[in-house]
Amino acid sequence: MPEAPAVVARGLTVRYGPHAALDGLDLEIPATGTFGLLGRNGAGKTTTIRAIAGLVRPSEGSISVLGRNPSCTPSLRRELSFLFAEDGLLPLLSPRRNLEIWGRIGGLGRQEARRRADEALDRVGLDPPGDEPVKYLSSGDRRVTALARAFLLPTKAVVLDEPTASLDPVRAAFVRRLLRELARDRMIVLSTHDLAEAEDLCSKVAIIHHGRVAASGSPRDLGSPRSTKFRVRTETGNGVTMDGRRFEPGEDGFVELDSDVPAADLLSGLIASGNRIVEFGPACRSLDRVFLDLAGD
Repeated sequence: MPEAPAVVARGLTVRYGPHAALDGLDLEIPATGTFGLLGRNGAGKTTTIRAIAGLVRPSEGSISVLGRNPSCTPSLRRELSFLFAEDGLLPLLSPRRNLEIWGRIGGLGRQEARRRADEALDRVGLDPPGDEPVKYLSSGDRRVTALARAFLLPTKAVVLDEPTASLDPVRAAFVRRLLRELARDRMIVLSTHDLAEAEDLCSKVAIIHHGRVAASGSPRDLGSPRSTKFRVRTETGNGVTMDGRRFEPGEDGFVELDSDVPAADLLSGLIASGNRIVEFGPACRSLDRVFLDLAGD
């Protein structure tokens, strides 16, 4: 039997005054794997995360997390871990002490909180380990400290808002490897503007636009070949001529052709027109292209 989704939203609407941050959003997030929330600034990603956390109540519609209403079940927050854009760290305390306090709030005993704090800091590669007050840390060290806090407790789900923001490329790659490891046995919800990161990490994504899900599915399925569009590259890379018309290539050297004839007939016609074809096939869209098509306005 398929595993029940961890998050189910139906017609979820959240209003701030006259503005609808979410406007009838329908969404299902699987119980394991990494699920990406994509969208432009103001599309509704952060409000979706806040609804999952139970920090905002629906104006209309519903949301359930692990089978419960998050805004009416405060104890649910002990089964979820969050990393928001604002790290929420106590600036006068060290990273280790921040994590120990968070562990105690999460129900851990003193010794267990210390042990888990050390493990979490080691796991995210904070070097040197966290004894310096947070206010003296670089933005990258603050970010990984907040990320360590998200992994401190043995929760069923982790919700991350731009986890690699402000990280250098080496540390961002390290964090992505960590996320792949953690996603094997829990749900990770990842909100990001980095579409390459989403394509790399996420088994499924939802593109949110104007408070609704514009598209959802695996990055591969969203970018699946379109039957009427083909990509062609010639030996010279100078475009193609067909039926007396000239078609110029894009920056990548490929010409994209719309055609309602079978692929074999199109290829035969191109060759008969004197084009020396070296690559030909259906056009697949990258996640970046899908996003721009749906949310580029």
